[in-house]
Amino acid sequence: EAILQAIIDLARPVSADELYEYLLTTNKVGRTTIYRTLELFEKKKLVRKVLFKDGIIRYESSFLKHHHHLVCLSCGKILPLDGCFVAPVEGAILKGSDFLVTDHYLELYGYCAKCRRERER
Repeated sequence: EAILQAIIDLARPVSADELYEYLLTTNKVGRTTIYRTLELFEKKKLVRKVLFKDGIIRYESSFLKHHHHLVCLSCGKILPLDGCFVAPVEGAILKGSDFLVTDHYLELYGYCAKCRRERER
């Protein structure tokens, strides 16, 4: 499937609109098809939704190891962080809460190297 391959190839969280633009060059896939396919992929756990502060729903491959993201406030670039820093402290955070955690997300916001250099000018 071209849509799943595009998500894997792009190797970052992508919105349905970004997928549409990316696939325009190689495949003729309509927006509606992309939205329906993403819903199906999510139900089959092939992709997972990622929601950042900007409110845009993005998707990334479920085949990737659990990780978190750095998000540039200027250009919107999304960089993956290697590994998970929350899981090791999850038990201590939840101690005595009687709460079952099923998942978590963490995004760190700031400025990428390029945007930081531009801001310093």
